[in-house]
Amino acid sequence: MRSNARWSRGGAAPVRLPARSLAWRPSSGRRGVALLASLVAILLLAILAAGAMHLGRGDFQRARDEAVMRQAGNAADAGAWDVLRRWPLLPHESMPVGATWGPDTLQLAGATAVSRTIRASRTTWWVVSAASAGDSLARTLARRSVAVALRLAIPDIATSAAIVVRDSLTVAGGARIVGADTTLGGGAASCAATSPGAGVAMPDTTRLCDGSCGAGSTSGRIAGLPALLADPTAGASARYSTFGPEDWGSLTRHATVVLPPGSIITPAPAVTGGACDRARSDNWGAPGGSGPCASYAPLIWATGDVELRGGAGQGVLLVDGDLTLSAGATFAGVVIARDDVRTQGVGGTLLGAVLAGDARVAAGDHSRLDGSALVQRSTCAVELALEWSARTVPVRQRSWSALR
Repeated sequence: MRSNARWSRGGAAPVRLPARSLAWRPSSGRRGVALLASLVAILLLAILAAGAMHLGRGDFQRARDEAVMRQAGNAADAGAWDVLRRWPLLPHESMPVGATWGPDTLQLAGATAVSRTIRASRTTWWVVSAASAGDSLARTLARRSVAVALRLAIPDIATSAAIVVRDSLTVAGGARIVGADTTLGGGAASCAATSPGAGVAMPDTTRLCDGSCGAGSTSGRIAGLPALLADPTAGASARYSTFGPEDWGSLTRHATVVLPPGSIITPAPAVTGGACDRARSDNWGAPGGSGPCASYAPLIWATGDVELRGGAGQGVLLVDGDLTLSAGATFAGVVIARDDVRTQGVGGTLLGAVLAGDARVAAGDHSRLDGSALVQRSTCAVELALEWSARTVPVRQRSWSALR
C-alpha cells in the first residue's frame, strides 16, 4: 500500500498530507459526449415523427384524390347512361345523322356531368360524357370523360300481309283489306312503298268468312298478291310474341304509354310550348301530319282489352286482349293483339301491319272487320314506327370506353 506520509529534513517527524480519493470520476469531456448523444437521439426521433406525419399526410391526400377521381368517373358514367333514362322523352326520331344533342347537364352530389349525344347512323348513337369533381382552390379538382355506343333495338316484324290471323277472321259490310303497299305522306320521313303483298295471311284459309265461310275471298273486300295467303307460320304462337332479338316482355318493359284493362281512348297529338307533349298518355303522335308530333311514335301497351274511339295515332300498339276500333279511329304502324282485332260502327283505319293472336278460341270469339273499316299494308308506317319507338341498348361489343 502506498503511503501518503513524507519525511522532512533533519529527522523531524513525517508530515502527513491529505489523502486523495482513489474513486474514478468522469472527466468533463465524457459528460459532453453523453449530452450530444441525447441531442442526436431527440433529433432522430423528431425526424422520424416528421417523416411519419409526412407519410400519413401523403396517404391521406392520395386516398382523397383517388376518391375524387372515382367520384368524377362515376359521374361521367352516370351522365352517359342517363340518356337511356331520358330516351322516351327525347325527340330522337327527328334528328338527322350527324346531328348532336346537348350539352345536357346532370348535377350530382359533389360532381357535375355534361353529356352530348351524336347520331352516328340511322340505328346507332355515340354519347360522350365529361364530368368534374372536387375543388380547384383546394387542389382536388378531377376530370373524367367516357364514351358509350348505343343502338336501337328494333323488333323484327314480318310485313308480308296487311293482317295476319292465327285462327279465324270475318270480313263484312264495307270493310276492306288491301295488301298494296302505301306511304304515310304528309310530314312523315321519306320512305318508298315496296312491292304488293298479301291481304290476309292465316294458317287455314277455310277459317275466313268473307260473305261466305270457307270459300276464300270472293266479295272483293280483300285485295293483294295474293289476296289470301296460306301461311303455316301464322299458326305458331311465337309469331305473336317473339320478334327477332326482341320479345313481348322486352317490349312491354319499355313501353312509353301503359293503359289499364278496359281503356277507351281517343288519341290525338298534344303540343305544349311549341313542343310535342310526350308525357300525355293520349298523345300518340300525328300520322301523316306536319306538326311537332309528326315524328313521335310511342310504344303503347294495353294491359287488357282496349277501344280506340275516334282520334289518330301512330307507333307500336301491343294489346294483351282485344283491340276494337270505332268512330273512325286511325292508327299507323304495328298492331299486335294477343287475341282479336275488331271494328264496330263505322269502324276505323289501320295502316301498317296487324297481327291477331287469337288467344281465346271459341264460337263467335274471333277477329271481325265490319262497317267501313280499312286495313292496309304499309311498310313505310311499319319501319318508321319500329325505328321511332325502339328502345336504346348498348352495342354488343365494346360499348363503353374511357377517354381520359
